[in-house]
Amino acid sequence: MLDFSDPQKRERLLVIAAGVFLCGIVMYVLPNMFSETTNLKNSRQKLIKDIEDLELHAQNKEEIQDRLTLFENQALASSGSKARDEYQNWLGDLARSVGIRNYGSPAPTPTTQKGAGTKYTFTVTGTGRLDQIAEFLRRFHRTDYLHLIQSVQPRPSTRFAGEFDVTIKIESLALPQVRTVNIPGLDEAITTVTDEETEMLSAIRDRAILSAYTPPRPPPPQSEPTLPPPPIDFDDSFYCFVNAIVEVDGEPQCWIDYRTEGKRYYLFEGETFKLGEITCTIKKIEVKANRVQIAAFGGLYAVRLGKSLGQSDDPSYFITGIVDENAQRWSADSTGEPRCVIVYGSEEGARIREREKHILSVGDAFPMGAFLCTVKEIDLATHQVQIEVAGVAFTLGVGGSFSKFEE
Repeated sequence: MLDFSDPQKRERLLVIAAGVFLCGIVMYVLPNMFSETTNLKNSRQKLIKDIEDLELHAQNKEEIQDRLTLFENQALASSGSKARDEYQNWLGDLARSVGIRNYGSPAPTPTTQKGAGTKYTFTVTGTGRLDQIAEFLRRFHRTDYLHLIQSVQPRPSTRFAGEFDVTIKIESLALPQVRTVNIPGLDEAITTVTDEETEMLSAIRDRAILSAYTPPRPPPPQSEPTLPPPPIDFDDSFYCFVNAIVEVDGEPQCWIDYRTEGKRYYLFEGETFKLGEITCTIKKIEVKANRVQIAAFGGLYAVRLGKSLGQSDDPSYFITGIVDENAQRWSADSTGEPRCVIVYGSEEGARIREREKHILSVGDAFPMGAFLCTVKEIDLATHQVQIEVAGVAFTLGVGGSFSKFEE
């Protein structure tokens, strides 16, 4: 049994009892306090999310309302027939504005769209050129309206040569909340044609797709030339012909007919052949231009189909120096405007018939074959000259050849 007569034991027991009591209170109260705090945090987060959802809903509602307002301004009125009649008249004005004749359009066919008003199908018929039909489609798609083209069926006209009888089916939407007649007009924004569209319509108009096919004329037969007895300075290049340009396994190939020795070569780009003692290299085969670029005699020659190497139309021009106004080599002491010296003919003297020499300032021009070349800039620091040929600028250093443009 417990002895409460001893004061120390009695106090110790009281302390232990008080500690046990306080621990029980703490064990009971603390979980409830943490649970309440967690519930408050969850409630706060839920409240914040509800506010964000309401704000997003309000924003979406505004956007949806704006879209609906826009659709209402771009749709037919569903009640009555005035809006449909006005839209049908607008289609007629649009067809006649581009030159389509014999315009016709029966009454539209209505189709009820579940939850989205009524769809009306209009049929436009008429006769016109292909570019006029294209212009009708271009102007139609320029209008900001709830309509679309379902199909276009052109047929060659039996009454008007070069024209088409066309049937165009168009769908337009009518909304039940629309009360006014909203019909697009033929304003400047619709009728204005850009430069790109003008070029496109011109290409369509000039394309005679209904004309009978006329095959291209075959080239005149080439008679074999009678070879004269070779002179002392016989030039083999005039008897080395480009006879064909074909495609083999997807790569261009040229046929070289070396008539002096009765040889024929079938060569791809990068391959070589012998012209006497001279090694010639096929640098480039230009299929569309019917031309082969051949490197020989220290230069580059462009030989057209059916022509010989001696008849190449790519003359060799060289920039040989930069001089002053007295035609003296430019130096640090030179004054005035610098000029460049351009010489026709290869450095080794091959293919030279009449050497030409031009001393030109910036802005001066000189002929090179079928082109007119202009000196655009003379750079004294780098000893380079910029030449413009056919709208393209090329830069060559002193000693550079114009034939390098082709490589």
